Amino acid sequence: MDTRPSPAVAADLPQTTRTQAPAVARPQYDAFVAQLRDLTDEQWQFPTDCAEWSVRDIAAHVAGAADEGAHLRVLLRHMRRRKRYGRAGLVDGLNDAQLADRAGATTTRVVDDLERLAPKAIAARRRAPGPMRRRTVPGADLAPGSTFAYLFDVIFARDVWMHRIDVARATGCALPAVDTDAVVVAQVVRDLGRFWTAAPLELELTGQGGGSWLLGPAAPVARVSTDAVEYLRLLSGRVAQPALAVDGDESVRGPLLRARVAF
Repeated sequence: MDTRPSPAVAADLPQTTRTQAPAVARPQYDAFVAQLRDLTDEQWQFPTDCAEWSVRDIAAHVAGAADEGAHLRVLLRHMRRRKRYGRAGLVDGLNDAQLADRAGATTTRVVDDLERLAPKAIAARRRAPGPMRRRTVPGADLAPGSTFAYLFDVIFARDVWMHRIDVARATGCALPAVDTDAVVVAQVVRDLGRFWTAAPLELELTGQGGGSWLLGPAAPVARVSTDAVEYLRLLSGRVAQPALAVDGDESVRGPLLRARVAF
């Protein structure tokens, strides 16, 4: 007889709140800064899982996003500039502007900028007024109906978490665990559960930030175990091959491998 407590239903998990978000994001930024400071000059140029981006490009992107979060004028300038790049999507255009801002900066300055700007961005996002936080984010980069509160409180910490993984994979460096890894992972699984329409199952993510959740409202037809980092890389759209150990109905394998979540 299985005496394990029933896992939480992923779709019922509460979204990270504005008061919780700083405590989630801050350790992720701190870990990323420490990771970047340990890199050699050669490692900064290594290609990553992000198409066309080097390690340096990822760092410049995260620093640029923090600059936008800390200073509204920077965000508005980037939104205007994105039109020069012919980008249809908001995020791609902002990414180009973020990289352009620090194209000539030394790697030391990029890290210094990130270390200085991250706390300001975290504080500014928390202070954002209610009417702004309730507004829907324009474009199709996030799930329909996603609000700026979701962007501020969930997506930015998720972005840093995944880019820590990108840099670790590109450079071969270790990926130290951070206290809030499990919160980031749970919020990804929450999003997976909110839009899950396939057969119900129990999903166990192992390793760093792992846990167990139910996808779907009915009794699970299978229990699936896989590595947390590798599966979330797949959900993000990166090229990944998570090994799914399925105990039960094998039909759940396809939907799990086809699923995608915004990062």
